[in-house]
Amino acid sequence: MIDELRIYRLAPGALAEYLRLAEDVAVPIRGDNYGRLLGFWYGEIGAFNSVFNLWQHDDLNTRQALRAELEKLDAWRTDYLPLVRPLMQQQVIRLMTAVIPLRPPADEGNTYEVRIIRCKAGRAPEFAAELAAGPDDSFNAQTVGLWTTFAGHLNEVVHISAYRDVHERLRRSLRHPHWQRFMSGPGALVEEIESSLAIPAKHSPWK
Repeated sequence: MIDELRIYRLAPGALAEYLRLAEDVAVPIRGDNYGRLLGFWYGEIGAFNSVFNLWQHDDLNTRQALRAELEKLDAWRTDYLPLVRPLMQQQVIRLMTAVIPLRPPADEGNTYEVRIIRCKAGRAPEFAAELAAGPDDSFNAQTVGLWTTFAGHLNEVVHISAYRDVHERLRRSLRHPHWQRFMSGPGALVEEIESSLAIPAKHSPWK
């Protein structure tokens, strides 16, 4: 099983129309026949004017075959792509291997944090293993996914968390003592951390 994170940066002002097309056109056309949609979020803080799509595939060959089949669909080529392409400025994908089993949130109404951690060359698996062990119990409870990348962008750890109360996330900033202790050790493996808070779209399975 492989997971795919797709991040699209949109033109300023294009978010509402992009989300409408995704919900009303793209999802009815493709369903889960060309990869299983797990989460679909739009950035509110951090990666503003961006959307995050989390997909799951049986394996890489299946993904490639299904993507080719999707691109042959008349409805996809005529009803969706011509309308959505002018709205997008950049498309980035990350193919990822799960470090811990996915833990979808039990409740709806979450704010999500998508954290991308670029590590020193070859050190992402080591850092991910340390991160999976915790900085603390509440960190583990809020984690819904933790991965290392193997294509798209290498040497990265992707961490997605869900918060019922966004203020809880803000209280647990990187200045928190738990993080300070954690980063004083494995933090030496890290080159850069990007973080975005994102809101589930209406059609997102994970809300």
